Amino acid sequence: MEQEQSHLKQQLERELSGLQFSQQEEVVRRTHPTTVRGRLRAFWNKELELPIILLGTVFALLLTAAFLYHAARQPKSEPAVSSEAPQQRELIETGGSIYWKDEFERRLARYEDPDQG
Repeated sequence: MEQEQSHLKQQLERELSGLQFSQQEEVVRRTHPTTVRGRLRAFWNKELELPIILLGTVFALLLTAAFLYHAARQPKSEPAVSSEAPQQRELIETGGSIYWKDEFERRLARYEDPDQG
């Protein structure tokens, strides 16, 4: 086994003998920065691995919490219930258009008597 490894090593060295690694100093400078600027560049150049499932879950929980907080702060509004029995609204046709009779009379009264509101 050792003989085979040494043979492979010699073969690899023969094949790579023509190649020279000339940027060793550049690689060492980037991987082991000595200046503050180099350290900052190395810090900002790091790769981040963000777990999508965890981030999605946290985002969904925050969104739900914000919605529930907002919903809890809203005053409870109940629909206005009139004490009288619901009345039937009547539709009328005027000038080729159809209107609710009570709305039409209310708006017509406002134009006839502008002081009324």
